[in-house]
Amino acid sequence: MRPLHVLAVTNMYPTDRDPTYGTFVRTQIESIIKLGVDVDVRFVDGRGAGWRYAIAAAEVSRVTSRKHYDLVHAHYGLTGFVSLGSRCPLVVSFCGDDLLGTPNGRGGLTAKSRIVQRLSYVASRRADAIICKSEGMRRSLPGEPERRRAHVIPNGVDTSLFKPGDRLKARRALATKPMERLVLFPNTPSERRKRLDLAEAGVKALNDDGIAAKLWVVTQVPPEQMPIHYQAADCLLLTSDWEGSPNVVKEALCCDLPVVSVAVGDVARWLDCVPGCRIVDRSSESVAQGLRTVLSAHSRVDGEPVRRQVGLDTIAKHILEVYEEALTV
Repeated sequence: MRPLHVLAVTNMYPTDRDPTYGTFVRTQIESIIKLGVDVDVRFVDGRGAGWRYAIAAAEVSRVTSRKHYDLVHAHYGLTGFVSLGSRCPLVVSFCGDDLLGTPNGRGGLTAKSRIVQRLSYVASRRADAIICKSEGMRRSLPGEPERRRAHVIPNGVDTSLFKPGDRLKARRALATKPMERLVLFPNTPSERRKRLDLAEAGVKALNDDGIAAKLWVVTQVPPEQMPIHYQAADCLLLTSDWEGSPNVVKEALCCDLPVVSVAVGDVARWLDCVPGCRIVDRSSESVAQGLRTVLSAHSRVDGEPVRRQVGLDTIAKHILEVYEEALTV
């Protein structure tokens, strides 16, 4: 029996210039290939060049008519829309703001994200099967038929890489102070929705209360170097306005690092599996209280329940089940 032949269409994928962009897509594709699936990747780099999506739509239509693919797997709603001209069964993975939108800071969504959201709704109605990263994203689909076709499958984590390690050894390798309390914030500071301001205010309130801690902002670090940062830290802090299924939470828990987070995306699902973490409100006082509780324990958590659920092989098998469903529609 010949292997499945899949065309993956994505607007997030690592390049030599930007090796951290869309690494979760590449990792998922590589894990599917390991299970015997043939995958060709079409990367649409539409950042600042929306016209490339129009070219990609024509290319996807052309290549699927000339070359035999069993199905197309689009990563992100906009590339799902781009892939509608394909003659193949279509699986669309929604990733976050394609369904949820991007807040404009005034209680609404940005004009650009409203357009992406509408195109994503069109893609969801036409898709043969749908993957959402969280239950909240599944509920945000436009109708009940789409929600019935949707599977909640988070991004996988390479548990051979993201695993527990010795804190002092990791700190020596990173040249950080051995006894300093490090609150890890592994997000891009300039991305407003990540709410660096709230993280800073929470740590300041903690320090003002007599508990010394440092907000450790880590960004643009290659994925293979992130585990040692999780191993070196005392806890992870997530203060985002919105998320789908934040990879940093699952990665941290796989490294046995406790997490303090606002209630966002599917974070509660993972923290419920791991005692010793905290969900907090979006206020500096609540963030400080959560940090105080976690840091005072001076301990790691047991992330084994999360490692069992999000290992790359486990997630890849779930993806193949979705492929089989799409092929039988």
